[in-house]
Amino acid sequence: MLPCRATDTNSYDMTKILVADDLGEEGMAMLRDSGDVTLKTGMKEDALRAELPGYEVLVVRSATTVTARSLELADSLAVVGRAGIGVDNIDVDACTARGIAVMNTPEANAVTTAEHAVALLMSLARNIPAADASIRAGHWSKSKFTGAELQDKQLGVVGLGRIGGIAAEKCRGLGMTVAAYDPFVTQAKAPDGVRMLDLDELLATSDFVTVHVPLLDETRHLLNRERLLNMKRGARLVHAARGGIVCERGLVEALTTGHLAGAALDVFEAEPLSEDSPLRTAPNLVLTPHLGASTDEAKRNVSRDMARQIDLVVKRGVVLNGVNVARISPADAAQVGPYMDLARNLAAVLTQTFDGPVQSVRLTVQGGIPTSAHRALTVATLAGALQPSSSGPVTPVNAERIAQERDVRAHCDASTMKRDFMSLLRVEVVIDGERHSAAGTVLGHKHGRMVQLDDYVLDAIPEGPMIITFHRDEPGVVGQIGTVIGSAGCNISRMQIGQDKHTATALGILNLDGEVDDSLLDAVRAIAAVENARLVR
Repeated sequence: MLPCRATDTNSYDMTKILVADDLGEEGMAMLRDSGDVTLKTGMKEDALRAELPGYEVLVVRSATTVTARSLELADSLAVVGRAGIGVDNIDVDACTARGIAVMNTPEANAVTTAEHAVALLMSLARNIPAADASIRAGHWSKSKFTGAELQDKQLGVVGLGRIGGIAAEKCRGLGMTVAAYDPFVTQAKAPDGVRMLDLDELLATSDFVTVHVPLLDETRHLLNRERLLNMKRGARLVHAARGGIVCERGLVEALTTGHLAGAALDVFEAEPLSEDSPLRTAPNLVLTPHLGASTDEAKRNVSRDMARQIDLVVKRGVVLNGVNVARISPADAAQVGPYMDLARNLAAVLTQTFDGPVQSVRLTVQGGIPTSAHRALTVATLAGALQPSSSGPVTPVNAERIAQERDVRAHCDASTMKRDFMSLLRVEVVIDGERHSAAGTVLGHKHGRMVQLDDYVLDAIPEGPMIITFHRDEPGVVGQIGTVIGSAGCNISRMQIGQDKHTATALGILNLDGEVDDSLLDAVRAIAAVENARLVR
């Protein structure tokens, strides 16, 4: 869900989008359909910091680094989109603390990156770069470049995600046997023909090893000096994931001593590679300048995927491929987006209608809403419940952390349908010891409706600003309320009156055009028949 944005149907027209790296003209053209786009590349930290105020979306590739300091003045920023797989150039923790969603495009260049790893593996096995350089230097040293066959050799894949899985599949087609290490993949879930091993056994038994894990704190120097020197003697290593996963100093030692027969690197701990790096002179080492995603097809795919994801987050409030938000599958995004808005708005109505600290939040999901989206819906509910009492932004990015800090419990249930709706959300919030609830549905896959508030049945649009009144159920009261609001120059765009047969108090929900100040609310409260009135933004 796009944090801190109005959700009226035309709000996305004015979304300000800053593109800080080259995204390609096709992606830029698609982005322009989503908002007001500015392209400004080559910015360092100070320039980006000065540029970000006022922008709601930032799009980067690998050249721009998004630091905590660069975000300090980003007063409106809601989303950072990384057009590519890794997010190590983005301070995700700093974004999370500020309620900024971070998303990437993990599928767009998976095939290209896997193919580059296989190309490096084959070039390494047959000494192709060194043989090419030798011929260009005027030599014909055929016997010097004797290589190794891939047929029947064991490939060890470190990281069996999308890229690692493609690399494994292609190398099985070359006649290799494939083993893999991935703490998140069991043997039962492994692809056909792939044997799962622990990391040390995989390194000790594999003739070729290819690395495909993200750079995280727990994967930094995953292949350290000790593990490199414990690899099978004569093995070859391919690394086209992220610099920092392989210890470069340890790799130079393993190559120089002859423990490893060779290695190929497309990524480095510091890029560009320094002129005096010992990697440049290490033996049997193939080097490429981070070309994993550098194909025309991958650039187009990354550009298009990021533009589509920005469009979805702006127009429907759904973050696909979120790094620091609850994930929603692409197949469910169109259906779930309006329900996320509804969950947030129902919770916001409750916590602005009734006074007191929020103690717990419960979301009940009925009908055909996918189970995979329940966590995202729960987080959206928390964001709506906690925002009114918060000085800073509460978004699906930081709502769970803020709830934990305030000791606010959250729970989600699924139940069978008991009402005449295809799908229904029911939000219950305990506020200062009292339980209040609101229920709602989505009409036409995009229009949220609140159909119940406590015991009042109604059909209201839960979008602010709204004035909610509790007033005596008698003739003329609604007219008095309308007169007061009209006299203040404020237009009522929609009105709903709910009745509870057990009480003489009626509920009024008035959607208003434009901003509303406290003086209007005071005027409504001054009507003798109005028992209470609340402003919901």
